[in-house]
Amino acid sequence: MHPTQRRAYYFRGTTKAISALAVNRPDDNFASATGSKDLQRLPRLGPRQDKSPVFFPGTQLRHRIREALLLGACQSAGGRLPLKDHFMLLQGVPIGELAKELSPTAMEGVIEREQGLRTINPLISLGGFWKHAGTLGVDDWLPETTDQPVHYVHSRMRAMPHKRNPALVDYVAEPDISKLKRIMTEDGDIARQVRAIDDDIKTIKKAYAEANTAERKKLGEQINQLEARRADVKGSKEGATETLERPLEGYEAIIPGTVMRSGLDIARASELDLGFILYALRHISQHPYVGAHYADGKGEFALDWQVRTWGEALKAPITLGRVKVALLEFEIIPEGDNETLNNALKLADAAFANPAEYGLDFSLYKV
Repeated sequence: MHPTQRRAYYFRGTTKAISALAVNRPDDNFASATGSKDLQRLPRLGPRQDKSPVFFPGTQLRHRIREALLLGACQSAGGRLPLKDHFMLLQGVPIGELAKELSPTAMEGVIEREQGLRTINPLISLGGFWKHAGTLGVDDWLPETTDQPVHYVHSRMRAMPHKRNPALVDYVAEPDISKLKRIMTEDGDIARQVRAIDDDIKTIKKAYAEANTAERKKLGEQINQLEARRADVKGSKEGATETLERPLEGYEAIIPGTVMRSGLDIARASELDLGFILYALRHISQHPYVGAHYADGKGEFALDWQVRTWGEALKAPITLGRVKVALLEFEIIPEGDNETLNNALKLADAAFANPAEYGLDFSLYKV
């Protein structure tokens, strides 16, 4: 495709949380009346406070897209690619000998031509690589409703499995029955001791904030002694070091059914670039999950996006159609008789099936 035929494509619409959506990014956490610093928080718009609006990071979907394109490249190569290609296609960073070759190279005076490396390896052009910016941008998901709660705190309790379901005891080997009884008895006793020590530590830490230097030294020693005692108590257990039956710090999650504004852009894109994004979205529809706590059933989403474009060859913006992604569902709905989206996807399928025929090399990172 000639450089003048490249244009930007804009996917705009909504994401719906089919199940609750959560993430596990420690830098988003903060202490407040609703939870400690260990409570897994959703990211906030503005200050990290309860009242600040939450959002779901678009980087979660962007990584899923890069994963899908990596798998396409692996299939093109017969099933597997070297680790260096995995790092470049997923994260845009060189490792090993490739890092030694690229890292010392300065970017001053580097001029990118559209018929250069980005055309030969469009996958790293989309995601970004080494010191080159990616052409794919994915928006954060912003809840449309602001007059009602859009997230909640999911609390958890870890239970002793053989206490929760006594029938399991019948399947324990006879020699281990006495051991199980000791573990169940110890677990409750140890939990009470550990909670008492933790309460003492919290009390001292509160005093530490207002203490002078001499007092802080003494309080610090008390904390160290209590933490050592806590470790000894946990270490005395016959079973797992951590008590099994105990409340766990919960996590924030976007409420199922929440509708969020979302979208993605592809800058300076060819028809093949557009096709690769559609290829990735189709792959994601096999398992449309993002974020944390999949074991709790969290993370399922659905997308409904309108696709528009405008370039030098077009006098005005045009709508190409809609793309819908859901669990085991992928649909392209053309705008009238415009088959741009379907044709782009067919082109991507053909390019992955035979990269050389289209002048592509997914392992090339320097020209």
